[in-house]
Amino acid sequence: MRFNRSYAMLVLLFAAIIFFTLLLTDRSIVMWDESLFLSVNSTWNPSFEAVFDALIELGSFVFWFVVIFILWILGKRTLATYLLVAILIHIAIGGSMKYIIDRPRPFEVFPDAFALYDPTDPSFPSGHTEGTFAAAAVLGLRSKKLLIPLMLLAIFVGLSRLYIGVHFPLDVISGAVFGLLIGVLVAGLDVARLQNGMEKGWSRILNAVKGKAKEET
Repeated sequence: MRFNRSYAMLVLLFAAIIFFTLLLTDRSIVMWDESLFLSVNSTWNPSFEAVFDALIELGSFVFWFVVIFILWILGKRTLATYLLVAILIHIAIGGSMKYIIDRPRPFEVFPDAFALYDPTDPSFPSGHTEGTFAAAAVLGLRSKKLLIPLMLLAIFVGLSRLYIGVHFPLDVISGAVFGLLIGVLVAGLDVARLQNGMEKGWSRILNAVKGKAKEET
């Protein structure tokens, strides 16, 4: 049953990738996407700049690696392992899609549009959105109490990426869909063997650090 669900999620994930890629070949869809971006972009309020500037890394892969480390240190090692797998798959898929599709950022298409900062990688899909939805799905399915707050966080991250002018709406929507499917896929996997390997590696690191500390004293 677990394998069947994971297999189904994998098929859905690749179907979603094909679907959104084909959408970007339709000029009428792209024009709608760009028009919606400009409508949202025109509502930017400079008084929010300091807040969003402080939250730029929220949802990035760096942010989630920090969360993984914190979960591991706190003893939530099964959750940390599931999250690690989800984020690694997200990086592989999202990163590959960005450079395969190579969609320009909104500020490259519309030089007069507002952008809080200028990311150098391509626009599609939104990596922050994909990673956060992947994290929300996998952690929420493994620990039900986390589902609602993390989904709210994921929605906020996705909308913020559009609002600060660094993504088109379809970048955010596709990132959310890809992330959800990645999270559900990973939540159905058995990560016990990987976790055991990580536990052994962590023990070796701690023993090496303790040994070095003893030598210095």
